[in-house]
Amino acid sequence: MNTRKSPVFCAIWCFLALSGLVARAGEDSVATLIDNLKSTDKAVQVQSIDELGACGEKAAEAVAPLVELLKNDSADVRAHAARALGEIGSPAKSAVNALAGLLKDPDETVRQQAIKAVVHIRPGPQVTIPLCVKLLEDSDPGVRVRVLHAIAEAGPRAVPGLIQALKNDNMAYWACLVLREIGPPAKDAVPALAEKLQDPRPEVRREAILALAAMEEAASQTAPQIAAALNDEFTSQAATYALGRIGRIPPGIEPTIRANINSDDKVLGVASLWTLARVHPENKHLHRAVAERLIRRLKDKDLLVQAAAVRALASLPPAPEIIVPLLEEALQDADEATVRNALDALVALGPSAVPRLIDALKHEKLRGEVVYILGQIGPGAAAATPALTKLIADKDEQVALEAAVALAKIGSNAKGAVPALIETLQEPGTKDPHAIAYALGSIGPNAVAAEEVLTDLLKSSDWKLALTSAWALVRICPPAKVSEETLPVLTAGLGADLPLARRGAAEALGRLGPLAKAAIPALQKATNDPDAAVRSAAEKAIQSIQQ
Repeated sequence: MNTRKSPVFCAIWCFLALSGLVARAGEDSVATLIDNLKSTDKAVQVQSIDELGACGEKAAEAVAPLVELLKNDSADVRAHAARALGEIGSPAKSAVNALAGLLKDPDETVRQQAIKAVVHIRPGPQVTIPLCVKLLEDSDPGVRVRVLHAIAEAGPRAVPGLIQALKNDNMAYWACLVLREIGPPAKDAVPALAEKLQDPRPEVRREAILALAAMEEAASQTAPQIAAALNDEFTSQAATYALGRIGRIPPGIEPTIRANINSDDKVLGVASLWTLARVHPENKHLHRAVAERLIRRLKDKDLLVQAAAVRALASLPPAPEIIVPLLEEALQDADEATVRNALDALVALGPSAVPRLIDALKHEKLRGEVVYILGQIGPGAAAATPALTKLIADKDEQVALEAAVALAKIGSNAKGAVPALIETLQEPGTKDPHAIAYALGSIGPNAVAAEEVLTDLLKSSDWKLALTSAWALVRICPPAKVSEETLPVLTAGLGADLPLARRGAAEALGRLGPLAKAAIPALQKATNDPDAAVRSAAEKAIQSIQQ
């Protein structure tokens, strides 16, 4: 949705009814914990907040002081307070306005906890509808996307509320978007979505159709209603796509779809081709004819048509024996743009495309992109290991870097590259030794031959290389063998400038388990890191060490 949220979506929260969190009971009395909220010791304050949340509804009297903490200068305190209010649940209804105000908080974790809290409190329409309408008038696209993701993550639990949201003119569009993201688990919303096909607003009709498409077979009974939208210029593309996704073309409608193949609207033409192939997966002759025409569209001057053709080829019913030879033919003597489009379509075929991608490495201008795609396929691209191994010393530094990263993503299946990676790492002129060390660590125990060279690099004056080497050693060797040498480097890494480095250090310390006990103070400090991923990694590492 990816890709990779705003108060507008808060409107949808008006109706969500999601279950609360199950939490442990706090040992101290609620009154004592509330007093502790005034502590100047942040650690005591946060612990008290969490214990109040663990008390659930029994901590109702803590709502007001927790709301005050939503204004705290510390993002950590604000996030914990929001979470605690959500855990208290229904008694915290008075906190909804304050929580909604946090949807624009500069800290991502605070925003996430505020969203979750509103869900768990279940304030009811009488409280939240006025609030949501206000938020709709002051919509922030960034917040809208965040809330959208949060609702979609709630899955089937959110569906009853979303069905109600479809009845609200201000929220119907956004409810369609969320239901589309949830997909088949939201099948109970099919009848309500079908009703929105009569909405006077074209954008709502279009999103309702796409949401029904996401329900796939569960929406098959709506195919006649969707087919009626083929005559609507605003929804014809969406309706064609939806019929293909659902896998059903109503009687008498196929001639219209076949005619639309030659429409002046070339995107509609692409969608029509794709739908025919989807609805008749057993017809190999049709499948081949569709694939041939879609491949020709890869050369269209319109970038939208090119992109549509790529997506269509990538999502045709599986038939590598048809698609791969055709794409291979398209790669011959094609211009750079067409080759790139063909590669995009190939990657969706996964491991079956690897031989053709290896062949595509001969296109020097696109080599970096091909290597990247092989990395995206991951372990299934193991057959490309020899070709990628040759490229780690490529004259193009970007290609060399991408090759090392691709080998890392292939992981243990790239063990054949270990000797060359070690040799490259030992060369004084290696442009990016960090990527080589990272690749060795990602290969794991199969890269045990690299232990000596990585151990030597723990003393490197380049702290990033030393840290990456420590990270790699922990993944390659038994903890007892490398803990003594790597522990100081990894602990120091928790103070690195780069969040990614700090997170990697925390994750590696977690792998050491109880042998990293000396790092607990530094990890506890890292639980207050400004980066959410680092905080999470630190918390998990502490749990691993204390087991």
